[in-house]
Amino acid sequence: MHADLPAPLRDASHDAASDVVICGGGLAGLLLGRHLRRDFPQLSVTILERTRRPLPDASHKVGESSVELGSQYLERLGLREYLLERHLVKFGLRFFPGGGHLPLAQRCEIGPFAEPIVRSYQLDRGRLEDDLRGFVEADGVTLIEGARVQEITLGSGGARHLVRFEIDDAARTLSARWVVDAAGRSALLRRQLKLTRSSPHAASAAWFRVRGRLDINSLVPASETAWHARPFAADRWRSTNHLMGRGYWAWIIPLSTGNTSIGIVTHDSVHDFHEISALDRARDFLARHEPVLADALAGADVMDFLCLKGYSNSISRCWSPDRWAIVGEAGAFVDPLYSPGTDFIAFANCFTAEMIRVDLAGGDLAAKATQLNTQYRASVGGTIDLFRQAAPVYAHARAMAAKIYWDNFVYWGFSCQYFQQDVYRLDAAGHAPFAEVGSRFLEWTNRIQALLTGWAELQPLAPEPIFRPMPAFPSMLVDAHIAVARRMSHAEALTYVRARVDEGVEMAGELLLRVVQELGPELGRELNERIHFDAWPLELTRRRLEAEALDSRTRRRSLSAVGRDVARCLGVVHRHADAEAARDLLAARLPA
Repeated sequence: MHADLPAPLRDASHDAASDVVICGGGLAGLLLGRHLRRDFPQLSVTILERTRRPLPDASHKVGESSVELGSQYLERLGLREYLLERHLVKFGLRFFPGGGHLPLAQRCEIGPFAEPIVRSYQLDRGRLEDDLRGFVEADGVTLIEGARVQEITLGSGGARHLVRFEIDDAARTLSARWVVDAAGRSALLRRQLKLTRSSPHAASAAWFRVRGRLDINSLVPASETAWHARPFAADRWRSTNHLMGRGYWAWIIPLSTGNTSIGIVTHDSVHDFHEISALDRARDFLARHEPVLADALAGADVMDFLCLKGYSNSISRCWSPDRWAIVGEAGAFVDPLYSPGTDFIAFANCFTAEMIRVDLAGGDLAAKATQLNTQYRASVGGTIDLFRQAAPVYAHARAMAAKIYWDNFVYWGFSCQYFQQDVYRLDAAGHAPFAEVGSRFLEWTNRIQALLTGWAELQPLAPEPIFRPMPAFPSMLVDAHIAVARRMSHAEALTYVRARVDEGVEMAGELLLRVVQELGPELGRELNERIHFDAWPLELTRRRLEAEALDSRTRRRSLSAVGRDVARCLGVVHRHADAEAARDLLAARLPA
């Protein structure tokens, strides 16, 4: 009886033991199991997962699109060749803001125009998790399928934890030095310990898969020759494509099985969840807002459908000196835009491994838990801030391009470097200067998000039929993207991120200057009433403002490297007829 269980668990009369018990064998739990066995082969690791193999290739889970940080983590775990063989290399993130009332070729397109240097992947989650189960067993993890966790009794003061679960209607118990909640939205420990914290980002989502490949190029007639002739146009289908309008966006993601993932995200401030809460309603929503996509899906074979209201949440802590941890969606979830789910799995799994490393070394678990919890909350809160007020920006092509430019700069220039250089492994004193840089980035990111939202609300624009390469080459963005794959010492990394945040402050001034000149003096004053840019600690100079009145060639020569980069990536400034008076709003706060 129960021959599929390890021998110690077949007898219910006594507890079996494992060094680490991971409750949940989804993506986060499976990757953590592999991670721990590779870093700490002396530890026994057990994963309890309620579903059994085989999983269908089109397993109904959201989170198929990965970006650089999460992809670097997957490759770090030895999955590079597997991903190249069994999944799709992604052609970056591609955006079509402005709403679907116009044909796609008449909307702005923002995205890469060359193969990204640092790879990311489109992940077929069913295929990936099915394969990972075999991988972790080969790594020496004890994977118990069909196990439903019933109760976690946490020990304290060094006592072991007890995890009670059922399998085939029989009760079993495992004791563990470490217990990790990777149970997804079941959130076993988050709910048990009342750790859930609300998110200021109110949004909902619906998603489904359709059989076969939906190539975004098929949504544009062949007669639009210029659109189809753009660089790498034939590879658009490998991108995560976003069709965007006020308060919503829809995704199109290809899967390696030849099927396609379709999703809709709505901000509650603009669209009621009821509009997407069933398949027929989701189709109606697309028919109203993205009719070209709706028409393309009219005869599609829909394989499944799910929806989720209010998906965003934060958490007070995920790591404890009492030797428990929370990873993946069992902890926090921010938003699917920019595909950060695997990134947060990477952070949480690495933080968990770091806690275990400190434990094995006899270090100060309480201090390390405080440091990691503080950093994780800052990352979650900062990422939520990217989306919570962005509803108007999705309908505004120029504001959206500026948003992508800034957000990518911060992501590649700091977040990826923090992960890639293992900054979280530093002690409190070594970590503090990195945390200071991160705080500066968060401060300026919040200012930029408010600036772009104010711009989009005060000056709605019709979409322009323009291709905006992002990142443009050459540019600071390309340099930051390439640097993601570099290995640095901690001293080198600190020098690097400090240089990036100083550039970011100058970049913020350039963006503010662009926006104010577009809005003109009247709307510029209204913008100031909203976001109080006269209190921004900018480094704009009177000479920089005066350069805006010069002819384009002279002006361009006078710009700093950052100013030239902003102009190269975002194009010409669409100046208001009274742009000079608008600049006076900024000049008034400069020293005489």
